[in-house]
Amino acid sequence: MQQFDPNLPGLIQGDVTTAVVVDPANTFPGFEVGNHVLDSTDPFQVRVTWELTGLIAKLWLAALQNNPPNNEWDVSVYAESLGGGNEIRLGTERVAVNPNVLSYSATINVAPNQLQGHTPGTDRGGIYKLAVAVFLNSNLGAPGFDITGFLEGPIVQVENPV
Repeated sequence: MQQFDPNLPGLIQGDVTTAVVVDPANTFPGFEVGNHVLDSTDPFQVRVTWELTGLIAKLWLAALQNNPPNNEWDVSVYAESLGGGNEIRLGTERVAVNPNVLSYSATINVAPNQLQGHTPGTDRGGIYKLAVAVFLNSNLGAPGFDITGFLEGPIVQVENPV
């Protein structure tokens, strides 16, 4: 995919496959559904999945697994306002590298009151585009062995409680 580096077809490629917003108000075990309208005063989660493929993917991960202190994926969620509102990193989760695993997931917990709610008739639209980034840092030297990818995620609307 064009959203992942390195991108060496057949050798090593990656794909951030999902970024799902989960509203705790709509959480029913086994039937959790993403919700794109959120209460500004409630926490929520963003579930991210990504995968690597290719002949040397496991070898590349093995080299980075033994690369402390940078041997964990850094998974971050960002919000960009559409109209008025704040633009911030909502949260980060760290995920251990395992060269025997090519499919990963992380759940980023977003604290309440991070995003401004919609105010009718003003520039505070309360609409945000989310983006997720996965990054595995390397200090192995040139030419660079970092693995990084991103996904432009869902658009959410944040409402103030009644």
